[in-house]
Amino acid sequence: MSTTDKDIRKMERSVRLMTWMAARSSRNQTFIDRLCRKLVERATVVAPEDDFMRDPLIDNDQGFDPDELDRYQRGEQAIG
Repeated sequence: MSTTDKDIRKMERSVRLMTWMAARSSRNQTFIDRLCRKLVERATVVAPEDDFMRDPLIDNDQGFDPDELDRYQRGEQAIG
């Protein structure tokens, strides 16, 4: 058995384990299901600095307040 065969078998085992964990985490009935859910969540979460979907305006809470948003939607001018 060459090293590539070993690598392929290792990858196949890894894929089977990941599939089993994903199936168990979707059930969420037993302790093992919840543990699998936490492990899958930890493995798939994106680090905040790598998340291209983050919006600095929202993160820094620089959005509209409700009154400002209401005035904007009604087409009124900003209070100066």
